Amino acid sequence: MTSNIKLIIAAILFLSLIILKIFISRKFRVTQTTKLYYYNKKLTIFLIISSFLVFITSLIINIYQGGNDPSFKATINYLLNSLSIAILIFPFSILTLYKTSFKDEELISHTKTIVTNIYNPSFIKKFNRAGINVIILSSQNISSRITSISPDEIESRLLRKNLHIQTDNNEILKKQMNKETTIYEFNDLQNVYFQLQHARGIHDNYIRSIKYLILTYLPLLLSYYFLTIINFPITYNILTIIILKIYTSITSEYVYKHLPYDTDIMERKPKPYNVFIGKQELIFTIIESFCVFFILNVPYMFVFVENGSQEFANTLFYTIFITINLFYTLSIISDSNFIKNLFKSIRCLPLIIYIIISISLTILINFTNLLNTTNIGWHNYISCLLFSVIAISINELIKLARFTTTKGRKKCKSK
Repeated sequence: MTSNIKLIIAAILFLSLIILKIFISRKFRVTQTTKLYYYNKKLTIFLIISSFLVFITSLIINIYQGGNDPSFKATINYLLNSLSIAILIFPFSILTLYKTSFKDEELISHTKTIVTNIYNPSFIKKFNRAGINVIILSSQNISSRITSISPDEIESRLLRKNLHIQTDNNEILKKQMNKETTIYEFNDLQNVYFQLQHARGIHDNYIRSIKYLILTYLPLLLSYYFLTIINFPITYNILTIIILKIYTSITSEYVYKHLPYDTDIMERKPKPYNVFIGKQELIFTIIESFCVFFILNVPYMFVFVENGSQEFANTLFYTIFITINLFYTLSIISDSNFIKNLFKSIRCLPLIIYIIISISLTILINFTNLLNTTNIGWHNYISCLLFSVIAISINELIKLARFTTTKGRKKCKSK
């Protein structure tokens, strides 16, 4: 297939991706700007600026490596190669990720207090296990160990634990409670409990999507600069990058949105209102990214050391990259081991579709030269699968450490 045809296909796919993002932006509206939305916007702006800087640095590198060839053909190649790296970093997925993830769930996912006039010991225990205290507004006496006070005795320190206030005034705490972390419910505690469960699950999957995108694009960017610096031939052609962008957009915005919720989702403390992603989660994700970076580059460099072809190296690189994406997604379904999660995925239609798309991409890579690849044979394909398993080993070890705790065992149980 000629380069011109590949450019036409890339242009059509790129335009389709832009139209899709515009459509999503108009269809899904953010009714209230929350802290998490603000962080998402800041991350988007940071990545847009970063993509521009990456384009400049990549252009300088291409010009230097090309011997400063002033010809028109060379200039176009410099621009296309640099543009492909810039598109790699451009946050197409994050632009609309918040909008496709949340309706109004994030408004209640940080809830720390329920204010109600309903006394239900069973649901009070459930809320307490979820790190949520319950304040009951009722003039009637309740047979409970919950501290009971009159309206005159209200103090801020008492509002952080279970409390019974002897009043029928449902508005009495409106000025004293933090509106971002408080829910007022005077009809049905069961309904609000399930709303909180759903909101936490949506929030959890949103953070999973962010971690997935870091794990996907950080190793690719590091690989480009690392291999370029040590003089190994590496080129992400623009068609390859756009296909990967579409693939990861589908994964982060649709597959991750429908991942099963953790079974201990209502046995955790609420996520802090002013935290985008936890430091520990971020550190582990970066460590895993460097592990993926290592696994991607070792086979790639080995091919050139053994005088292999660029197409063969590209095929190994892309096949390992896609299978790592697939295995990582299957690994984080729950804290069960990878094999169990593989069988659990059969019950989730979006995951089945994702598995089919991922396998189809590896077949496309191996049996066409559309992305400057070639058929590597079944034994090398199996080797790619084994390398991908190594790449997710850190996540599996972390899960194993959690499983040794009581919380970890509970987390792996079925509902």
